[in-house]
Amino acid sequence: MMKGFSLLELLVVLAICTGLLALLISAVFNTVGVSRRVISNHEKMESIFITIDMVRSDLTRCGARLQEAKSFLPFHLFEYTRFSFKVTYGTAIENLTSDAALAEKMMVINRNDFFTNGKKIILFDPETGHNETNEIIARKGDQLTLADNLQAVFPKNSVVVALKEVEYKVYSQEGRKILKRKINKGYFQPLLENVTNFFVYFYPEANSVFYMVEVGYREQVRGYVFLTNMTEMMP
Repeated sequence: MMKGFSLLELLVVLAICTGLLALLISAVFNTVGVSRRVISNHEKMESIFITIDMVRSDLTRCGARLQEAKSFLPFHLFEYTRFSFKVTYGTAIENLTSDAALAEKMMVINRNDFFTNGKKIILFDPETGHNETNEIIARKGDQLTLADNLQAVFPKNSVVVALKEVEYKVYSQEGRKILKRKINKGYFQPLLENVTNFFVYFYPEANSVFYMVEVGYREQVRGYVFLTNMTEMMP
């Protein structure tokens, strides 16, 4: 006659199985936790390098399409503080196809899709050096309507540049520092959270900018960008 398991033996087996199951569940949770940390670190590094690519791209373009206006620009192409900087560059350039009259709000250029409603522009005459900034409020084909009256006559072939202003700034929000970016008159959009250090410094003798971004006191990226398109030197 076969002898069955005693109650004590069953309890011992059950206890062993429960312990093994607990170890297995703990191992699974640890694996999931490690996987989440790896994914989180990967996403954080990806965000850092995407941000750095934007910073380098905007700095590299600083002053683009504005070289011809170098002697009479009414604004700085590059401005910076300890925790922010702003660059200005052109996204498109065209010539007037007819004279633009004094006190008018209309001018005609070759059709270009970069010259859109709300776009800030600079208009200058290379012969006289006269220049004005303005804003496009409407476009119909090759005809642009401006926000403000022209302050002078601009002859045919005067130059019109569509401007782009990009600004980076660190904001403190709920005890955290967030690096944000703004284009023209838009709003600052968050780029990078948990920023523990960010700064730029301009070296006029080399026409270059040193930048540094640090996240969480651990990940840090730094480098230099030469402002090859910039035609003005900071004082």
